[in-house]
Amino acid sequence: MQKKNPIVGAVLGLFLIGLIYSGGVKKGLITGIGLCVVAVVLNMALGTAAFSFIADAIGAFLGYKWAQEYNASLDGNLPESAEV
Repeated sequence: MQKKNPIVGAVLGLFLIGLIYSGGVKKGLITGIGLCVVAVVLNMALGTAAFSFIADAIGAFLGYKWAQEYNASLDGNLPESAEV
């Protein structure tokens, strides 16, 4: 399997597509939908768009982090938090 580029995961994570790229379809869709729902509810409740930007930042962070974890698992260097 090929390694995934963490920078591409972070940039695509801004649009929440990077969650699918980095974390896989199931994990990425569940997280992306969850971020969207929380952002929409909080934006409507408070009448601001600030939470959309927060959801984008979280998506970028998770896209980068998940791509790094994926690459580490290919190398056999699992981080302690990923070990079962």
